[in-house]
This record gives sequence, structure tokens and C-alpha cells, in this order.
Amino acid sequence: MGINRKPLTLSLFFWAVTAVAAQNIEMVVHRGANALAPENTVASAYAALEHGAKWIEVDVRKSKDGVLFNLHDETLERTTNGKGRLADINSDEVARLDAGSWFSPKYAGLHVSTIAEMLDSLKGKANVFFDVKRGTPIPELVSLVREKGFADKSFFWFADEQMLREFVTLAPDMKIKVNAKDISRLKYWQSVCKPSYVEIAPELITGKFRRYCHRHGILVMAACQEDDTSQFQLVIRKKADLVNLDRPEVFQSLIANLQK
Repeated sequence: MGINRKPLTLSLFFWAVTAVAAQNIEMVVHRGANALAPENTVASAYAALEHGAKWIEVDVRKSKDGVLFNLHDETLERTTNGKGRLADINSDEVARLDAGSWFSPKYAGLHVSTIAEMLDSLKGKANVFFDVKRGTPIPELVSLVREKGFADKSFFWFADEQMLREFVTLAPDMKIKVNAKDISRLKYWQSVCKPSYVEIAPELITGKFRRYCHRHGILVMAACQEDDTSQFQLVIRKKADLVNLDRPEVFQSLIANLQK
């Protein structure tokens, strides 16, 4: 009896530690809960919040007349009944498009959300991760984020390094997320800006990488986008601070099972 007691105690302790670690990981939801509602809409954002998300990603793109919309693709075909590039269409025409029927008849008539609308709907409910697409006017975005009260409730990522450099000059107080696969690449970004978050594949997270990040005030976000949920347990084992995912309902269920 005494022989089995210690392994059982250690097993329970490890399980408890794992459950606590999982509970402390903040969910950043990629395009909203896009398996539950049409991506990048207020509906998908609210669905994500219902399943424990703390952060909602928005994809920032500009219409022909300069209005900022939340749309992942450069073109309209995949997620609306429109055609062509958003950048070639005026906002009043974009506002008339149906952004829900492709997903389900339940969402017929849902429109393409503006960034202003997204921020108004999330105020006091969630923080925001801005994926800023090429062509976005940085001064206008910075002004809108400040106006809506999200300057200290957000972070930003730029695929275009020149846009990042412009942003850092205009908004040195706002937080930046960078992508890096190792400490060497992260050090490069530290020469460009002061990252607050780094996104990395979960299998590349090491204790050394995590300790380096934390010493420099950088939180580690594991990338688990798309429908592959198989890496969620790896994210927990690697002790990520945040996870960027598409399926908050699955991750929430995993955490609930760990806590039982």
C-alpha cells in the first residue's frame, strides 16, 4: 500500500499543476470563434468570449474611401457575396454586402464589420490583437485606437517591417507582437522595437526561450491556428503565456477536463 502512495501523490500533483498552468493561459482568438460563427464578425467575437477568450484578433484593411474594416482576405469573395479587392470598393458598398450566408442561413444579412464597430462592441469585454495588413494608414489606425480607448488594451502585428517602424515612431506606448522561432530572431526584433509578445510554434518553445522572454518582459504566445487542435496539450506542457487559436470551445473543454 505504501509503495503505491508516493507515485499516486506525485501523479495527482503533476495533474494539478498542469490544470493550473492551462487555466492561466490566455486565449487569443484568431478571426473570432470561426467554427461557431462567420469569421471576423461581432458574432464570432462574442462566441469566442462565451468560451473564455480574453483577446480577439481583428484584421485591419482599408476600403477605397479609407474606412478600416475587419477582413482577413485582400478580396471579398470567400467570406461575402461581393467581388474584387476591398481596397477598390467604397465603404457604403461594402456595408451592403452579406458576410454571413456563406457560413449558415442563420447569419444571412450579417455585414462586414468596421474596426470602429468591432472596438465599440468589445469595449469592456475583451482586449484586441490587431493584425495590420499592408496598405493600412498607420496614423488613422493609431488615432482610432486611442479614440476608442484601446491604446492600453491591445497589441499589434505587422507583416511589413516598414509599417512596424512607422508605427513604433507614431505610437511608442502601444504594444507590439513579433514572430520568432528562436532567441536569435527575437534579438533582431528587439533591435527594431520593444516587443511585448512573441508568437512561436509550440514545438519550438524551450525553457531557455521562455526564460529569455520573461527576463525581457516579453510574453510567449503559442501559434495554434486553423483546425488542428492536436497541439493544445503541448501548449500547456510548454507553459505558454497565451495561445493564438481558432477553436476556443475545444481549448476551454480541455481545460475543464483537466480540472475535473
